[in-house]
Amino acid sequence: MNDSKTVTSLSEPSPPSEPTDTSDAVLARRRARALTFIVLVVVLAAIAFIAWWWLIARWRATTDDAYTGADMAQISALTSGMVKAIYVQIGQQVQQGDVLVELDDSDARITLAQAEADLAKAVRGARGLASSALAAQAGVTQRQSDTEAARAQLQAAETALAKAQSDLARQTDLADQGFVSKETLISFRAIAQTAQANRDAAGSALAAALASTGQAREQARAAQAQVNGGPIPTQPDVALAAASVRQAALALARTRILAPVDGVAGPRDVQLGERVAPGTPIMSIAPLGQVWVDANFKETELAALRVGQPVTLTADAFGSGVIYRGKVAGVSPATGSVLSLLPAQNATGNWIKVVQRVPVRIWLEPERLATYPLQVGLSMNVTVDLHDQSGPRLGLLPQAAQPARTAIYDGATREADARVAAVIAANVGR
Repeated sequence: MNDSKTVTSLSEPSPPSEPTDTSDAVLARRRARALTFIVLVVVLAAIAFIAWWWLIARWRATTDDAYTGADMAQISALTSGMVKAIYVQIGQQVQQGDVLVELDDSDARITLAQAEADLAKAVRGARGLASSALAAQAGVTQRQSDTEAARAQLQAAETALAKAQSDLARQTDLADQGFVSKETLISFRAIAQTAQANRDAAGSALAAALASTGQAREQARAAQAQVNGGPIPTQPDVALAAASVRQAALALARTRILAPVDGVAGPRDVQLGERVAPGTPIMSIAPLGQVWVDANFKETELAALRVGQPVTLTADAFGSGVIYRGKVAGVSPATGSVLSLLPAQNATGNWIKVVQRVPVRIWLEPERLATYPLQVGLSMNVTVDLHDQSGPRLGLLPQAAQPARTAIYDGATREADARVAAVIAANVGR
């Protein structure tokens, strides 16, 4: 009885399960919401990207193909000598005018002393010539005075001769009439002859005085030609000797090799005791306070670049936390490939177009460089703000157009001139 009930209960069908439509609908709704969310996110991202590009990205030109540069001061010897002292090592801060290397100056001092002695000799010789010229001119004046005196004597003799001849003629007429004795007539004839002799002598004296004056003038001209009509410092021999003194003084000053700019010393190329010649490289100095950046932009980015646009930069050496600011100082007139040592030759059968890059010079504001100095050759990340389109495409920023110059050689020139003036002053009055 129990077994039949068990069989009956096992054979009865189970009640039908819940339909699966509800779970599928839920899954579909979830998928729809997820898809809607994804589409919404994509649309929002696209809108954000478009807005970012329209408002920000299209006004920026960026590149990491940028490196720092500077007017490296390549220092070389200006005179020959042995390296006697070295005062600067690599990485040391130097100021303009600091002594970097000193050469032995024994030979230079001897050469300068010889040049000064030659100048003193030339000055004294020129002074002697000047004295001779003055004496010759004084001689001309004296001869002219003698000539005037001789001319006056001749006039007096001619007057006396005319009177004597007149008296003789009158006495001759009286003698013919018997009013004057023969002795009186002889006396008047003697007076006339004496007057004639005096007149002839005065004429000869005047001729001699004129000849002497002419000779004195020729001597004065010759003496004046030797002194060239100018002061002693302008005389040829003196000027030549003075040039030798200046050259020797500059050679002595150049035995002390000075720093032409403020900066940091680079590698040194000479050793203590080494003998150098003019032109021998000594060392280089990097003016780290005047560093610029050369950024190589693609040619497709040049259309919006203008001189004077603001630039923000970061250096790989300091990371993105240190931001430098500057301006576009100028754009190169040629691409980097054209300016290279071996320009590309594209006239071949298999030609592949390569996007060219153009160097753009960026001037850096010096304030940040004082705190975070940049060595020459560091990699930089450059971003140019393209909003300002008022500047020229080519040209140079006024701040970057300042000439690079040094004044360390001016003092040596002034000292050489002072030496020349001292030697001339010491010998011109002796």
